[in-house]
Amino acid sequence: MKRIHASIHYKFKDTQLLEIALSHPSISKHALENQRFEFLGDSLLSWCVSDYLFQYFTEVDEGQLNLMKVSIVSGKSLTQKAIQLKLDSYLKMSDSYANNSGEPTDNMLENCFEALVAAIFLDSDYKQAKEWIINTFSEELLKVSEAAKLQNPKGRLQEWAQSQQLGTLPRYELVKSDGPEHGKLHTVKVYLSNDVFGTGTDSSIKGAEMNAAKDALSKINA
Repeated sequence: MKRIHASIHYKFKDTQLLEIALSHPSISKHALENQRFEFLGDSLLSWCVSDYLFQYFTEVDEGQLNLMKVSIVSGKSLTQKAIQLKLDSYLKMSDSYANNSGEPTDNMLENCFEALVAAIFLDSDYKQAKEWIINTFSEELLKVSEAAKLQNPKGRLQEWAQSQQLGTLPRYELVKSDGPEHGKLHTVKVYLSNDVFGTGTDSSIKGAEMNAAKDALSKINA
């Protein structure tokens, strides 16, 4: 049991929950509970990762947030994570199923990982389960963070300002809004050390800020 706890980086208070998570439905004793764990774990994974991405990437739109989430909680990603945690070595199957299937399939490992998430939640609470999920996917979250920065001009401009040690961060100011209420165009300027670095226009203030940052970056890189 110590080896399993070390492998998954979590020590269960109720080891029965871990046994259920590691039991393939072919083992009739825990079949129903295991499938219920899988259902709960899938929902917890999606919610915890979505919540983290929403809170951390405040400038990323819905479409990009969804792509980021899918890259983390997709079946392939969960299978790889299950192997990293050595769940393939601990997953229990019935003798007949093991003789027919041999090694655990990718789908079996994905389901086992989701069941493990549920088991950790039931053994602790939402906060600890979320911390475990975020820590377990720290490398994947770092990768999507770096990718998001490349696609987010405001983030790239802020990083540039910090690298230049200007002692100030980009400041965005709405300078005017023209047109009728249903079709206004907003113009925003971005300042660094009281100097205008870029100007942007868009139908939304957030879009205008993004365009101002793009304008500033184009001038910096010119």
